[in-house]
Amino acid sequence: MMAHTAFARAEGDKGDVAAGGSPQGAVLPGVIASRDDPDEIVVTANRRGEAKVAAETEFGEEEIASRGADSIQDLLTRLAPFIDGGGEEPVILINGKPAGFDRSILSYPAEALDRLAVLKPDAGTLYGETAGRRVVNLVLKKNFAMLNADAAADYATAGGQYGGTLSVRRTAISGDTRWNAQARVGADSAFRKTARDLPRQGGVFDSVGFVSAPGGGEIDPALSLAAGRRVTAAAIPPGALTGTPGLDDFAATAGDLHPVDPNRFETLQSSRRNATFGLGVVRPLGDFSVALNLDASRSSSDGLRGLPMASVVLPAGHPWSPFADDVALTRPFAGARALRADNEATSLGASLTLTGNIRGWQTSLAARYAHSQTDNFLESGIDVARVQQLIDSRDPAFNPYGLWDEGLMIATRSRTKGENLSARFNARKTVIDLPAGPLTWNLTANTGRNRTQRRESDAAGNLIASNSVTRSQSSGLMSLSVPISRDDATEPGWLGDLTVDLSASAQAMTNSRVQKGFGGNVSWSPWPALQLQGGIEYADAAPSFDQLDAPIVTTINRIFDYARQEIAEPAWITGGNPDLKRGRRQSLTLTATVRPLGNQILTVNLGYRQSVAKGGLAVFPELTPAIEAAFPERVTRDAAGRLVAVDARAINLARDTNADLSTSVALRMALGAGERRGETAGDPLQLNLSLNHGMRLKSELLTRPGVPVIDQLRAGGQSRHSLSFQVSIGRRGIGGNLSGSWSSPGRLRGGDGVFVFKPPLKLNLSAFIEPDRTFAITGKKGLMSGLKLSVDINDLLNGYRRVTREDGTVPAGYSRNEIEPLGRVVRLTVRKKF
Repeated sequence: MMAHTAFARAEGDKGDVAAGGSPQGAVLPGVIASRDDPDEIVVTANRRGEAKVAAETEFGEEEIASRGADSIQDLLTRLAPFIDGGGEEPVILINGKPAGFDRSILSYPAEALDRLAVLKPDAGTLYGETAGRRVVNLVLKKNFAMLNADAAADYATAGGQYGGTLSVRRTAISGDTRWNAQARVGADSAFRKTARDLPRQGGVFDSVGFVSAPGGGEIDPALSLAAGRRVTAAAIPPGALTGTPGLDDFAATAGDLHPVDPNRFETLQSSRRNATFGLGVVRPLGDFSVALNLDASRSSSDGLRGLPMASVVLPAGHPWSPFADDVALTRPFAGARALRADNEATSLGASLTLTGNIRGWQTSLAARYAHSQTDNFLESGIDVARVQQLIDSRDPAFNPYGLWDEGLMIATRSRTKGENLSARFNARKTVIDLPAGPLTWNLTANTGRNRTQRRESDAAGNLIASNSVTRSQSSGLMSLSVPISRDDATEPGWLGDLTVDLSASAQAMTNSRVQKGFGGNVSWSPWPALQLQGGIEYADAAPSFDQLDAPIVTTINRIFDYARQEIAEPAWITGGNPDLKRGRRQSLTLTATVRPLGNQILTVNLGYRQSVAKGGLAVFPELTPAIEAAFPERVTRDAAGRLVAVDARAINLARDTNADLSTSVALRMALGAGERRGETAGDPLQLNLSLNHGMRLKSELLTRPGVPVIDQLRAGGQSRHSLSFQVSIGRRGIGGNLSGSWSSPGRLRGGDGVFVFKPPLKLNLSAFIEPDRTFAITGKKGLMSGLKLSVDINDLLNGYRRVTREDGTVPAGYSRNEIEPLGRVVRLTVRKKF
């Protein structure tokens, strides 16, 4: 446990009383007489907000300020390489206590932190999580208050897309009482195909419509005579919208066509709008602490899917046809009206967390209620068969040239409502004090009930399908942390620091058997500069509420269809899959952490992980020929073989085997400042560098029994090597950060050929400045007071994943703009503290 140490020199005779009223030389709790100097007293006390497990790494106030993060969530993102190289979200403690469902802490300004501590790897089991999962302790300042407003604008440097956000936040902390409120709105423009040089979709696109001969050639000799020339196409006359047109009307529009670029009616990225509000209040309640959080959000997106065109036959003698022969009528649904793909989502939530000590048990009880609603509307085209049926019925009330009823559009409208009530209870207690430290017992129980209602209808409102599902889920985890040996300054352990963590879990869900899990983790530090850790885990894997019953959302996804060697834009279906089955997984993890300098300046991590999942749950992988062959029911094609829809909901895999080797180096230095006893002097320049390398040793996928195993490294497009880095330098008031990632080429066997994927070097640059601090602006508060300017550049080099065949040629659909049309994006943020 970390302790704060104060040194006090006692003056006077031996009979004097030292600070605190104790006779000189007496040892009281928290007061230790120095062995080196009998007149020096060392007073020790736990630091405010300290966790029960010692910190492996700490970031102080100066280091936090040098990162320029606007919120704790932003700070955790920037510090991710120093927390967990695997990218898993850490467990959050607030002042040493579990956060429970309190997510409002993530929206607090980073300035509210006194320090951020990354606990040792064995802390996970102590707080009711799996062994090895990282735990972060957020220690807030004892007194803090801030009101700030943020405005941000972002745009693609190649043009065509822009957006912005505006937020207001108020935060106040007074001892153990705190509250935070934040409101945020944002919007992004639609990113249309016309913003980039992209190939046009094949077919005829006309904004008005026209008639022509079904097999080509002359429409009607009488029409040609009236027009004074041979007529092969004639636009729909303006008067045909309300009345029956004659030959003279078509003669006036003979040869007139109104072609349009279909890319004008398609978006690569939908326009988006969102609004969120959050309120969190924490205060003491006797010996306990209670936290109440309320949150609400609403988002919507509007996308365009192209210009809907219909081609039907208007037979001779039809009431609306003045022609002697059959003619082909080609027209849009309604002028420049495009197909729509719209989504709306609304959520409301509330959580209550109670923490405190009950008869030696450190307890935490959290409950949360959430309500969500998702509306999805997707148009896929005109119901040509229905239109032709209306024409063939010769109904004089149906005008084939006029406005068509919306019911003639093929569309689906779905609404999903969900309610979730969940609770979590965690209790831990020291069972017995062993020579090496306390043996800690931890119990965690989770329970939840989820109800989902879904209704799907067509464009006319006719019911297609509806269902309602209610599920309950309960789980429990018991862990035991057993210290074998402890190395400290007073009595070195004969094995150094050695701790064994054991865990057992069980989970039950509606209509499912109990799933069991077991795990063990050993943490050993034979010397202060070396930390070794090993863990094994075996668990039955059951799908979560979201994997089973999440709202069904249908969007349009632009992918490469390997079967036809072309770019396709199928309907992409995501959401819950109630047919998921449970599986099981087992894993082995070995890690080593070396600090050769004996402090936090330089850290080297080595890790190995092996996992095997049988019948496991997985997101739907890239649609390769092998995946389509394994899951043919998930893929829909039309009569011509074109890709129409993909059901991309989660799947069960027969077996998924992976083995990875990871290496990371982290360097943290404070430059240009001396040190006083117990603290760093001045405002030093903070330098942080991290370098992470991952090597995938094995990645094999068996989709179903009886089919060949897919070697993802040899034929599945996966990269064997991945590299990422981050360099940041700054101090309070000014700083910058450069991060990057790279992966080695991958090979994918698709159709009759092999595709080679060459990922780019992706660089992201960010910088910030606070003018009043940087330029030491003093005097009355003005425009520059409390002002912060930030710039973030995503994809600095404007790179893209290059795809070629083995012979080096670029396949159709893999040009620069087709793979990654958005390119470099710049974001400018202005933040003002009041």
